[in-house]
Amino acid sequence: MRLVPQESCAILSVDWSSIKNDDELRRVIKAKEMEDWLQRLRIDGESIKSIVVFSGMDSKRISGLLLRGAFESKQVVSELKSHGWNEESVDGDKVYVNASEYIALPARNTLFAGTREAALAVFRAKRSAPESLVGTSLYKKINSSLSTTDAKPVKAFLLIPQGTLDMADAALTATSIALSFFNLGGIGQLLKAMNVARGFAFTLDHVNHDRYPVELCVLMRDEDAAVFMSGSLNAMKQLSELAADDARDQQAIREFRKMTITRRADVLAVKMEMPANALFPPSGR
Repeated sequence: MRLVPQESCAILSVDWSSIKNDDELRRVIKAKEMEDWLQRLRIDGESIKSIVVFSGMDSKRISGLLLRGAFESKQVVSELKSHGWNEESVDGDKVYVNASEYIALPARNTLFAGTREAALAVFRAKRSAPESLVGTSLYKKINSSLSTTDAKPVKAFLLIPQGTLDMADAALTATSIALSFFNLGGIGQLLKAMNVARGFAFTLDHVNHDRYPVELCVLMRDEDAAVFMSGSLNAMKQLSELAADDARDQQAIREFRKMTITRRADVLAVKMEMPANALFPPSGR
């Protein structure tokens, strides 16, 4: 995350070593698309430990991914050059270019792939902490509100920069690279109902067969909005199963009743454990 540019608004962090052999967790993200990326980059997926995908509000300008693993950088460079990638320099940093795609090795055991502007931004983040996502106030506020201290297989952020709050709905539905990897029917519906104003983060784990511990951390427009939404979510916990249209909705209501909701000023944190049939839409089965 230290190398993710501060301009990023959609970020997905995946512990690939945990997900690659877990069929259930692979449903959460579009793992096949990630494997296709690795194949195009000619990198053995077995050597990858983690993947971070990021995108700015203008995903055509700033978007990319960062891979960390035990791959051999010299071998990667040799493969790239043998398949038509040209070595160039951007602002003094070495990159490999093929058409409009850029690849760089900004740190040990770390590979970047994405747009030219994203490559420049990654190198800026490497050299200066304020240029990194982790130095931004939005990231700090939301990340510090997550209660989970241990690493989770899936962690994601959507951060809406100041001055673009009127674009919140557009940001949630943007076809940026990071968000396009998700397949989160149940979580997506909950986020839509909460009318996210400034950003959110969520973590997701898989504890057994079809149970998924979920934590959502949502930064609302202001404290009044957070108070209102906290009350609304608590009211949802009182819903009768008679209000459900089908068995799947009844299951979702039963799970909502178990969720815990905490508020700290304008930040809401929601924790629950969801079964697969409530988390995913029917087509995801």
